[in-house]
Amino acid sequence: MLPSGLPAVLGVLAELLGRATYPADQVAAEKARVAERIAIARSQPGVVARTALATRRYGSHPYAVQLPETEQVAAITPAALRKLHRERVLPAGSTLVLVGDVDPVAATDAVAAALGGWAGSGTAVDAPLLVEAPVGPLLLVDRPGAVQSNLRLGGPAPGRRDPELPAVRLASMVYGGYFSSRLVENIRERRGYTYSPRSSVDHLQAGSSFLVDADVATGVTGPALLETVYELGRIALVPMTEAELNAARRYILGTTALATATHAGLASTLSALIGSGLPADWLAEHQAALAAVTLDDVTAAARRWLHPAGLTAVVVGDADATADQLAALGPVQR
Repeated sequence: MLPSGLPAVLGVLAELLGRATYPADQVAAEKARVAERIAIARSQPGVVARTALATRRYGSHPYAVQLPETEQVAAITPAALRKLHRERVLPAGSTLVLVGDVDPVAATDAVAAALGGWAGSGTAVDAPLLVEAPVGPLLLVDRPGAVQSNLRLGGPAPGRRDPELPAVRLASMVYGGYFSSRLVENIRERRGYTYSPRSSVDHLQAGSSFLVDADVATGVTGPALLETVYELGRIALVPMTEAELNAARRYILGTTALATATHAGLASTLSALIGSGLPADWLAEHQAALAAVTLDDVTAAARRWLHPAGLTAVVVGDADATADQLAALGPVQR
């Protein structure tokens, strides 16, 4: 928006935050849309795999629930939404991020004028302590007749405040985090098992995760999982080269610079950080830490966090066609 439009936008924001009404007709229409989207999502094998992995890892923790049931959505009332809004949408602990050509004093005055009447008496709710279930045998979820298998692996990772995070991010990047990674070179470029395998480090309030995913043809499910696990073992046990480390470092630093080069990108990044309880200067500190990571650092981090024995594995696919392949690699639970 243009700087001159700030007061008008703040007025709309103030109405949404402090005077939301949730009209019955709009709630009914949105419930129908959400229920339809949930039904569609539950038919997607990637969603089935993600849900199975979360259930396997988190058990009774709320993070195990990836999508609500459509019956739960149908039972929501406008009154329940208004109550939830009063109790959870609160000024205390909220942060407004403004990025652009604005005068700080004038912007502060405009925010105070628009949001000064926003009040709330509820209390913030933190996610319960996250305790992962012990790693068990590979879980095979049957999708009869499926032409693809969805491989998902996941385990704990260091949080944003953990000094090992920069090394783990770099290890993940070399393993499967971008197009020049080892996993892509192996099961996409060399063997043609999949189009877009990837690994990532994801952060939630109660805990962080190292995740691996690949969608492969049913006939190569076992070989693809074998190579995926092989690359995990290799990065945990065999030091990467300086060239690999430096390429991954340049990629992370470069993509972060691009992501924060626009007003919208910088605002989104800062909002995510502050919403996680981190100061705005965390980003610069993290970039400096990434630049300082050594080969010894990343090797130790990979051995601690990326080794296959520490990861929960789920495969969603045609069980009749894949069970024998997977059983050759270890115990399988169905």
